[in-house]
Amino acid sequence: MRIGISGYVGNRLTGIGRVLISVLQELAQQNPDSEYIIFRNYDFLDYDCLRIYPNIEIVDVPYTKESGLKNILWHQWTFQKLLKQYKCDLAYIPNFTLLLWKVVPTVVSIHDLIEYNVPDKFSKLRMFYRKRICDPLMAKRSDHILTVSQSSYNDIVKYLGVDPSKITLTLNATDKSLFKKYSQEEVELVIKGYELEYKKYLLFVGTIDYPGKNIKTVIEAFLTLRAKGALEGHKLVIIGKDGYNSDVIYDIVRKSPFQADVIFTGYIKDADLPKFYAGAELMLYLSLFEGFGLPVLEAMSCSTPVICPNTSCFPEIVKGLDVTVPPTDVAAVVEKIMKILNDDEYRKYLTDMCYEKSLSYSWHDSAKVYQEAFESVFRK
Repeated sequence: MRIGISGYVGNRLTGIGRVLISVLQELAQQNPDSEYIIFRNYDFLDYDCLRIYPNIEIVDVPYTKESGLKNILWHQWTFQKLLKQYKCDLAYIPNFTLLLWKVVPTVVSIHDLIEYNVPDKFSKLRMFYRKRICDPLMAKRSDHILTVSQSSYNDIVKYLGVDPSKITLTLNATDKSLFKKYSQEEVELVIKGYELEYKKYLLFVGTIDYPGKNIKTVIEAFLTLRAKGALEGHKLVIIGKDGYNSDVIYDIVRKSPFQADVIFTGYIKDADLPKFYAGAELMLYLSLFEGFGLPVLEAMSCSTPVICPNTSCFPEIVKGLDVTVPPTDVAAVVEKIMKILNDDEYRKYLTDMCYEKSLSYSWHDSAKVYQEAFESVFRK
């Protein structure tokens, strides 16, 4: 099989891009007779790490990663022409995009349907586009849909009316060579540049938006504890790029007497991210809705305990672990933080359990499911 892949995953390497790279690394090794051709924006260089695989080809297209609108448009014409030009048997689209027509059988990934679950997640125009145009057409025109959790699987059936036989569950995982246990010395080499102390900060990783990622609750819980005299000497570190309504989040911090204890790092290097996870005493991820919630699994893989919502996909990811809370209940979050941080024995137990749980997720196993889905569509 020759599989043509849309390489547009946004203007930065975030969750969906990392998933694509991790899956392709496994696919290339497991299926040496298959060819994977990535058509990418000329200025999106993160895929260069895949050049070591002889059956992965990277083709630059004359579109910048910075223009979302142009990337929607190139999928409708240039991408389809390239699929024919490179004699692809199958197309794979790993991210939301408009799919008006296709020249070869097409498999898509729908990671979540957050727009149906968080009413104010995007602007009104973007909400209309996704709910009335992009989502229905992508579901209808595609030959098969991959999704990353049972929660998302159920939503695709419920909101888009897709026959369950057209959907395959492909769980995410983490790169075990990157997201792993690190020594204190390895961590401190990175975090000292931000004037952070090992195991003396709480962490959030994700887009800084409002209300979607629900950083507001994370910040309010931290500031509540600081006002009570707890977490003395601790920082709250927020890693991520600005998103929708990010000013709301910054305003909350600016108005607090403890604003110096909240650190926004902006976007950081991929190689540094695991060290920030490993150096945190606790990871807080309270997003109102996710298809998978990869930062939770990344933190667990770095042997850091987490607190996450009791909604959407999260109970699946942390099944059996006492780490979930109602995502907007500040008092519940405060109580959970103190339960974990005030009991050394319990924190050690929870840390070990989070790490053990993370080992059950494997890109090797997930890639097999991807390939089976590709081959089932190719054989039709």
